[in-house]
Amino acid sequence: MKDFRDLDVLHAAHDLVVVVHDISQSFPEDEHFGVTAAITQAALSIPRSIVVGCGRGTDDALRTGLEHASGYASELEYLMLLASEVGIIDDETLEEVGGSLSEFKTRLAEELGEL
Repeated sequence: MKDFRDLDVLHAAHDLVVVVHDISQSFPEDEHFGVTAAITQAALSIPRSIVVGCGRGTDDALRTGLEHASGYASELEYLMLLASEVGIIDDETLEEVGGSLSEFKTRLAEELGEL
């Protein structure tokens, strides 16, 4: 059984959430479509999926948690592209989140390769 605190992929997911949290402070309060809420929910779901997978105590459960985290990362990537297109974030912010997503995906692939 792995402790989530020891996983590089969890640290990368945590860093991604912190980046999204920081940029979310500039999101418009009157955005009524729900994009900003969906962004924060997708970001939070990434490390939560990993932690739940670890907590179940088997490699299969961890793999499932990592696969769910991968899905949420793809969702976040799409939502950030949408947010850029509709003017919620600028290109620089999109690149910043993209870099964090790339780092997470690298760590995710490494962890999946070890299972």
